[in-house]
Amino acid sequence: MRTKGRNDALLLVYLVFLLLLNLSPRVPTAPVENSDKLAHFAMFLLLGLLGSARWPYLLPVPFLTEPLQLFVPGRTFSFADMGANLIGFILGLIAGWWYEGRNEGAPLFHEGRD
Repeated sequence: MRTKGRNDALLLVYLVFLLLLNLSPRVPTAPVENSDKLAHFAMFLLLGLLGSARWPYLLPVPFLTEPLQLFVPGRTFSFADMGANLIGFILGLIAGWWYEGRNEGAPLFHEGRD
């Protein structure tokens, strides 16, 4: 079982990694058009999943990474990337909240009488 301190350390390491990826001048390219949207979605899905307990502090991150790219040589601003960031983050939050709360409250399926 993961302790809260270890989870916070993992979240911090991942957040630094995510910012480095999003704010580095070198952008890897893929042969599939718009595949970067899937990459943005996946990166922020994991951020939401790891940071579901700290979401108010992380909420600006999906919005701010794109405007900050305006100051990085070779990077551009994209509303579509920002949308993929936000959708991934929100779905990650929902999955994280579900995972943390799955043993609290009423069970999803009743295991009583047939």
